[in-house]
Amino acid sequence: MVGMNEVVGFILAGAVGALARDVVRDNKIQLPRYNDGVILLGFVGGMIVGGFVGWVVDGSFLTAAMGGYVGTSTIAHLLPASDGDDVK
Repeated sequence: MVGMNEVVGFILAGAVGALARDVVRDNKIQLPRYNDGVILLGFVGGMIVGGFVGWVVDGSFLTAAMGGYVGTSTIAHLLPASDGDDVK
């Protein structure tokens, strides 16, 4: 059984991996903003997904960080692209 400290560590490792991916990909961090009635999460959204993926993968901090690094791109490639017109 995994202790609470390790779970928090895995989540943080995944979030840091997602943050590293944002910095490597764009060479900057995109801040959250509100634009035309839509909330854009920026790097916070990536960190949320990365933290979740870091928690889900096996029990290693290195794989949690790597899972956070690739988590957002994996989800983006699995879901079909949408331009927002089909949202009701």
